[in-house]
Amino acid sequence: MMYLDVISPFEIMLYSLIVVLFLVTGFLNLQDLKKMRQDNWTRQDSIALMLRTIFYAFLLNFLVTLMIAAGLLLLTALRNPASLQQVLQLTFTTLEVSLCMLLVTGVTYGLAKWRDWYDLVDEEY
Repeated sequence: MMYLDVISPFEIMLYSLIVVLFLVTGFLNLQDLKKMRQDNWTRQDSIALMLRTIFYAFLLNFLVTLMIAAGLLLLTALRNPASLQQVLQLTFTTLEVSLCMLLVTGVTYGLAKWRDWYDLVDEEY
């Protein structure tokens, strides 16, 4: 349960909702591309497409978390500047978790792009 001390249930719901929506979209896109490019499509192309989808999901998660943290800090600064230090620690922890997930998926996505996994995925038909 240590993980739940770091990340709030609201954040878990936010991450889950965005990632699930992106995964459903990626899966549907994967099915369409498999049908369009039957003879050339490989498992590597499927993995590459899902990596891209997950990267964009965590990018959106980070941006939403950043906006929520900025709004929370602004509200706290305007209403009760004395408690700003306490809220600042909570928002930085939230941003650190979100940024770490974004960096891990970003590095993985970048390596796959560098290895030219996206040639068939990005090909115009």
